[in-house]
Amino acid sequence: MTAQALPDDRLVAGGCSAPIRLSGHTDHVDRDTGRTRRAYSSAGLPGGVVHVRCNNRRETVCPTCSQTYKRDARRVVLTGLTGGDGLPEGVGGHPALFVTLTAPSFGPVHSRRSRGKGGDARACRPRRGLCPHGRPAGCHARHGDGDRKLGTPLCPECFDYTGAVLWNALLPTLWKATRDRLESAVAAASGRSVAALRRELRITFAKAAEMQARGLVHLHVVIRVDGRGASPDQIVAPPAWASADLIADCLRDVLGDVAVSAPHPTDPAGTAVRWGAQIDIRAIGVGPDDGGRVANYLAKYLTKSVTGSGLLDRPVRSLAHLARLALDPHARRMVETCWTLGADEQFAAALDDAAGRQHGRLPGLLRWSHAYGFGGHWITKSRRYSTTFGALRGARRTFARTVAAVASARGLLDAFGRPDGDPRTIAVGSWTYAGRGRATGDHPPGGLSPEGPPGGTGTGEGDGSAGR
Repeated sequence: MTAQALPDDRLVAGGCSAPIRLSGHTDHVDRDTGRTRRAYSSAGLPGGVVHVRCNNRRETVCPTCSQTYKRDARRVVLTGLTGGDGLPEGVGGHPALFVTLTAPSFGPVHSRRSRGKGGDARACRPRRGLCPHGRPAGCHARHGDGDRKLGTPLCPECFDYTGAVLWNALLPTLWKATRDRLESAVAAASGRSVAALRRELRITFAKAAEMQARGLVHLHVVIRVDGRGASPDQIVAPPAWASADLIADCLRDVLGDVAVSAPHPTDPAGTAVRWGAQIDIRAIGVGPDDGGRVANYLAKYLTKSVTGSGLLDRPVRSLAHLARLALDPHARRMVETCWTLGADEQFAAALDDAAGRQHGRLPGLLRWSHAYGFGGHWITKSRRYSTTFGALRGARRTFARTVAAVASARGLLDAFGRPDGDPRTIAVGSWTYAGRGRATGDHPPGGLSPEGPPGGTGTGEGDGSAGR
């Protein structure tokens, strides 16, 4: 039985729950003569469209794509700790740190306290008396892991929602300032100038963002120290003085002092955005086991939604749209705060300037209100830390096309009969968006890569970026 005859949803964009439909074609052009031949077209397919993956990272949106995204993220992190995919295996022995950076407190929230990991729960917040708004200042409940109160404020009026939203919005800027200051601190600690330091070593990183129940983003960061070789792309062992302990000590000094300025809606002097007091810095051991645990830890957060319900997986278009969402009061208040602050055009523009965002059709607070003001990517890395998501998706696309070519007994050839990838042939794709979701009864021909049309351009995640 051929693939075209199989009524199996797994054949549609690799089982994607919300595939993107594209219509168009890909032409191959002879570089020398300018001749053009049609290599692939959606015109002959059912519905005249090609289905490609949505590549959404969220499990609530697409379980299949989220699992692929998680595996890719794990590989991106792991190869930076063990080598492979173009990196020398020797990077596994370079000094590396696993760092957890938290947000400061913006008001008491319900939390699970226990003696050690997995221990019995203790009283949430053993306090007596009332807060200034007449509510209990403490909570004596012993919350379980699935308690819906976890992360919610004991008193919503005592919780600084404005400060929380501003912190989320400025987090990418705060991390950039931290990264820059770390390099200066290491140079000072080693008795070198920054220019001299850059000639000897390079500090690379990969970081993943985690949205906590209280609506604030934490960062989990892998930092690796490399030496610089004869060529800019060469990665060698760092000098002996650049130990993990030295980097960790410099990072602690930076984290306790670094801050970025942010405008405040009620304070003309503005406010300072800093890291929280809870910071964890640990050296990563040599070997794939320790690196694998770190990679798994970072990857597990990337498929989670802002809320467990998935109601904030898409942008909130207006306050009327927000009113139709069945959110808990704390999540609703976080989104409302973004819209309230974003309605002040002058303040919203000043905040975008402080965050380094380009002014667009919507202020950043409104555009990212479904992420409580956080507009950064959920996973980012230094360019030379490891491989990329694009490279991994490209490898899958090539594999799928190779399998299809072998199955057809035609071989992997271009429209001119040359081997695929021949430098004399240029692929030119012309594809347009035709909708989202499966068209009833539509199944692409066997061997079509779910990553994108052959020779054309792939698509990012539905909300604008594969990493968001």
